[in-house]
Amino acid sequence: MVDTLPRRAGTRLDKLQWNMIQVAREVPLFRSLTEEEWEDIAPLLHGQCFPKESYLFFQGDPPDALYIVWIGRVKLVRHTDNGRDVVLEVLGPGQLIGEMAVLDGRPYSTTAQTLEEVAVVAIARRDFYSLLERYPRVAMGVISELSRRLRMTTELVRSLAVDRVEQRIARTLLRLADLAGRPYGEDESAIVIDMPLTRQDIAEMTGTTVETAIRVMSRFRKQGLVTSVRSRVVITSPDGLTEIALGN
Repeated sequence: MVDTLPRRAGTRLDKLQWNMIQVAREVPLFRSLTEEEWEDIAPLLHGQCFPKESYLFFQGDPPDALYIVWIGRVKLVRHTDNGRDVVLEVLGPGQLIGEMAVLDGRPYSTTAQTLEEVAVVAIARRDFYSLLERYPRVAMGVISELSRRLRMTTELVRSLAVDRVEQRIARTLLRLADLAGRPYGEDESAIVIDMPLTRQDIAEMTGTTVETAIRVMSRFRKQGLVTSVRSRVVITSPDGLTEIALGN
């Protein structure tokens, strides 16, 4: 883990600090803050970078900081008692990591692992509490974000309980396309998920085995729904995948 901010003041430091502010300002709970308020908040932001397949923190670690993804993508992994891993979410630029643990003071409930080279903006827990006390609008934003996470978790539990594995995998691919998708090739409907994604990742995100994930992805390829290009999944038929996700 290496600070992205240099140790000396100067133009580069000013530019990096400005870039961090711009990233933080896009987070919904910070959008209501004024220019003057950001002058007070800027010194609380700390840039850090992590290599691919490294860890921001582990499940059970004390909640030292709140993180905002600056560059790259991070997966949140829950380690179960029987030794299986479940990927709860993949987060990209502008999204928060660790906010629930920072708020209640209990250890991080997941492990945050990078899927690629990642840069984050970190805010120490004590500084984040100071922001909540000084700016009630930020506190309201936190409530909104926690409500979103609760709905997401409820939907994940429901999906694992009642949906077929094909539906879960189709829904996961479409969600990742929303997060990291871009047009691919001459086909206007084709979308490449521009992030590393292994069959192990897909299995962990959907609560199934690697063997089942391989079998379902192979079936999707034969049906013309997906393909693979340079370790990237390409959704060739978003409409067809959506039909499966909806259980049709």
